Formats: sequence, C-alpha cells, structure tokens
Amino acid sequence: MKSSSLGLRVVQVQGLLLVTVGLGAYLWGPQGALFSALVGAFNSLVPSVYFAHKVLRSEGGSANALGQWLRAEVGKIAIICGLFLATFLLLKDLNVPALFAGFITVHIGGVIASIVFSSTSRIR
Repeated sequence: MKSSSLGLRVVQVQGLLLVTVGLGAYLWGPQGALFSALVGAFNSLVPSVYFAHKVLRSEGGSANALGQWLRAEVGKIAIICGLFLATFLLLKDLNVPALFAGFITVHIGGVIASIVFSSTSRIR
C-alpha cells in the first residue's frame, strides 16, 4: 500500500470517529457535551490532516523524509497547542471531559488505524 493511501485511510477513520463521538455525545452525554466533544475531535483531526499532507507530499531520500516527518510532527504539536489555547480562551461553557474524550478518541483511533493499516499492508 502506498503511504498516501495509508495516510488518507487514517484520516478517513479519524473523520468517521469524529462523527461517532458527536453522535455518542448527543445520545448519551449531558447538556453541552455534543459541542465540546466535536471541538475536541476537531482539535485532533485538523493537526492530523496537516501532518498527513506534509509527510505524504515529501520527496527525496530517507534523510529528507525523516526531516520532513520531524518538521511535520513539530507543526502538528504546535497546531494542537494553538487549537486548545484558542478553545479555552474563546469558547465558554465547555464540557471539559467531553472535550478531552473527543480529542483522545480521535487521536488514539488514528494511531490504532495507522498501526492496523500498515501491518495489513505488509502481510499482503
């Protein structure tokens, strides 16, 4: 499997998890959990899309790819920090547990998806 296909599939899984988190928060969460969970999931999805875009468009040797990966990871962490800073400064009445549950679900889901998809591509 090409790495671009792998990256796209991981981001698709994270997008599906964003919708699932929102639905779960709407059905079973307290008042305000839907918005908070979706903001948390969004705070995880946007940096992942950035990371996938930066890493998948890199060309060159392995040294260049490693440097691109490291720059993309630092950028991803900076985006996460910026999004959470903006979230806490600009949004009021957040359900903080739902916010972090949305973030963690989408983030960990992307890690698990990348492991599963990369290991199944090696088997084939």
